[in-house]
Amino acid sequence: MVEIKITKGDFPTYFGGFGFHNNEAMLYPIIEREHFNQKICKCYREMSPGFMRTFGGYANWSKEHMDAFAEYYEKMQKWTDTPIYFACAKGECHFSDKERMKYAEKVAENIDYLINERNVKQLRYYCFSNELSMKDWGGLLVNLPLFKKYHEMLYSAFQKRGLRIGLLSTDAASGENWWTLDYAIENMQRITEEFCLHIYVMNYGIDDLDFYEWFYNLCYETSVKCCKCDGKRFILGEFGLRREDAWKHYNGVIKDVNIYNHIGQGAKAALMYAESALAAINAGVFAMALWTYVDYPDPYNCHYAQRDPYAEKWAMCEPYVSETQDVKYNKYGLMKWEDDGDYSVREMYWCIGLIAKYCKRNAKVLEIENNDSLLRMTALLNRDGSISVAVVNRHTEPTPIKLNLNLKHIEKQQPLRVYEYDSNNVCVNEFGDLQPPSATLDFKDIGEIEYTLLPQSFTVFTTDYKTKKGEVYAKKVVRKGNLLTWKEVSDEEHCYYRVYRGKTPDFKPSFENQIASTVDTSLDFSARYLDNAAILNVKGNYYKVLSIDRSGNGLKDSE
Repeated sequence: MVEIKITKGDFPTYFGGFGFHNNEAMLYPIIEREHFNQKICKCYREMSPGFMRTFGGYANWSKEHMDAFAEYYEKMQKWTDTPIYFACAKGECHFSDKERMKYAEKVAENIDYLINERNVKQLRYYCFSNELSMKDWGGLLVNLPLFKKYHEMLYSAFQKRGLRIGLLSTDAASGENWWTLDYAIENMQRITEEFCLHIYVMNYGIDDLDFYEWFYNLCYETSVKCCKCDGKRFILGEFGLRREDAWKHYNGVIKDVNIYNHIGQGAKAALMYAESALAAINAGVFAMALWTYVDYPDPYNCHYAQRDPYAEKWAMCEPYVSETQDVKYNKYGLMKWEDDGDYSVREMYWCIGLIAKYCKRNAKVLEIENNDSLLRMTALLNRDGSISVAVVNRHTEPTPIKLNLNLKHIEKQQPLRVYEYDSNNVCVNEFGDLQPPSATLDFKDIGEIEYTLLPQSFTVFTTDYKTKKGEVYAKKVVRKGNLLTWKEVSDEEHCYYRVYRGKTPDFKPSFENQIASTVDTSLDFSARYLDNAAILNVKGNYYKVLSIDRSGNGLKDSE
């Protein structure tokens, strides 16, 4: 049995949150309502990520574009209280300081409108260019002084309007370009709030047991370097896994995919994503964004292509129509977005969803004594006193452990809920509902618990939940034609609804008769979306709508 001791150090570091790059924030105007309510918004609220990166803050954004983003934000990041990092897909080209200043002032004006008129209060960071792109990808790598100049002007414009938006630099991607951090530390310290870089792992396979230590050391060295610059913090603005054949360019088409999902290895790759997150947290990374939350629809304009940076197609969120521009198939998301209406959730969601939900923003990172190198772990103490311990088990056999939670007032903690992700048997469901707890463990008097970890698994032990007595059902459930409606529940802990159908008025809701999960108070049976399969397979004329709360409480059987 592996004995593990967890303590609170004298000076614990803070973790700022795990989240995603959100393509759909810019594509919101073209998302079908049922797709948004039953997958994109529903899954996001259930995970409640602690960080979000998205393309935005454009100088040429119209009021219509900003209002669409504000509507999206209202349903997503405002609800989950998630900080937002805006990055431009591509830095815009100007030929004089007067033009650049005008650009910066327009960006500040637009952000001012979003924050003060549309109440988008969670806008927290901004960067002039995604991955130092200008005209083409990484174009500013050869002209970092120009990147600095834009940031100086943005800093001035934000200051004039009293905008509390921190600038991030350099947002460079690929390890060979992390040298740009040294430039930013030396030349942009005054105007930079935090430092940000991207990494895609190319040289390690998903079964490589040396990866964790390599990634930890990389993150630790970079975090220390940032901290030495007036205590600034290190953010992974994008991170992900990639193999050489994951990026191909042929006949004007770019294929950018998480290749493991397309070769039947997505479930195992999720463990490597989990290792990345735990290593980064332990190494002092402040926040991180996985690329990406949802696929792009296909095909789509490639914003890396060499084209007019003022072209309206990308800004207006329109599908690819021109034969003169590169088109991209971007399939990196936790859930699909296919032309045929396939919006299904990929296997790794049930691992990464647990990371987003329980590796909470503004938690203190605890110290861990663990002599088993194949157990990668992190432990977090939340502001409300709850704790979460996350473990990746790389052993190929079940692994017994003894957790000693040597924390003050541990006797006041409620029992630990245990959530498991088994890479050999993923508990997939078509609704994207996160898995229920597989066990509940009481602490011994000395703050110890014993448990056997599944092989090749990810496990979360947590007291970060609230209990609920009984079930909360929506009232006035009525079907007229193809539309089912119900009254909104008033439970302040409500997260989303599960809809069930049965053959008798007193039927008991269960997974077998569930037909949908949604954040909406209606269900359109005629809409084009994947869950039609569930609706067709469940018979009956009676409906029940159950409220699932933020802690995952719903059916009594799931407790």
